[in-house]
Amino acid sequence: MDLVRDALVDALKGIEVLRVEGPGGRHVRAAFVPAQTGRGKKVRGSVILSPGRTEFIEKYADVAAAFVQRGFAVAIIDQRGQGLSDRLAPDPMAGHLDSYADAAVHLGQVIAALDARLPGPRVLVGHSMGGAIGLEGLLNEALPGITAAAFSAPMWGLVVPPWARLSVRVMMAVGQGEAFAPTVPRVWRPDPFDGNAVTHDPVAFARNNALFQMEPRLQIGGVTNGWLDGAFKLFDSFTADRLARLTLPVLVMSAEAETVVDNTSHARISGQLPHATWRTVPGAKHELLHERPDLRAQTFAHLDAWLDEVVAA
Repeated sequence: MDLVRDALVDALKGIEVLRVEGPGGRHVRAAFVPAQTGRGKKVRGSVILSPGRTEFIEKYADVAAAFVQRGFAVAIIDQRGQGLSDRLAPDPMAGHLDSYADAAVHLGQVIAALDARLPGPRVLVGHSMGGAIGLEGLLNEALPGITAAAFSAPMWGLVVPPWARLSVRVMMAVGQGEAFAPTVPRVWRPDPFDGNAVTHDPVAFARNNALFQMEPRLQIGGVTNGWLDGAFKLFDSFTADRLARLTLPVLVMSAEAETVVDNTSHARISGQLPHATWRTVPGAKHELLHERPDLRAQTFAHLDAWLDEVVAA
């Protein structure tokens, strides 16, 4: 499966693409970027990037490069049901996910497929929906070899109207799980930069729109009722008893100007994980790893300080 090429993708030395079969015979697209070992560089381990809803491998090219520069090999996944992975609803524009648990298993199968090429220690880095899938995978022991996890604006709660849960229950009861949720867009259209909810960086925002237009198969519309139903059930499953069993080091980073996910869930879950550090990036919007350079630098400063504690330099 080819990559969508631009300067940031082309700069990743040795990137390879694979497809991995998972639950129900569905396939996901994933990529591997080897650590750079020349000029006396020491390999520090591996980073497994678990992107958010609507995201895909190419969007994370600069993030992967940043971790390669820090001495890591990198794996990236097109989450189950999006990007150039198999879509899960009859309408390929539907943002549908059949099961968050299956998505976590599928992420684990990507890690297993690359097992011989992902040196330890292995660090999970999950953004937004990828943080929800990642936490579920860790709690279910579905992600082999992960020894630490960092979460960027994780989707452990959503900013939604109070009627959303009732609406979803009604739609699920009448068999509309694969149908678009009420009021969401049914096709992809480029959003204007002004007033967007995810970043202050016009360059990153424009690049993402350009990639969608270069490869229309990456495009995806709004979420389905089943996607929301699964999300609400997943949030409810993150109980104190369950979280207390996750003993690996965790970093949680919140965006101060967040309007997509619920930051109060970050506070609650960070407080219930045995070894969690919680940081907030002042002024940042949702996409901390794709913010303007000064805010992105603050995000990586938190990551670097934490990595220095949990991974050998």
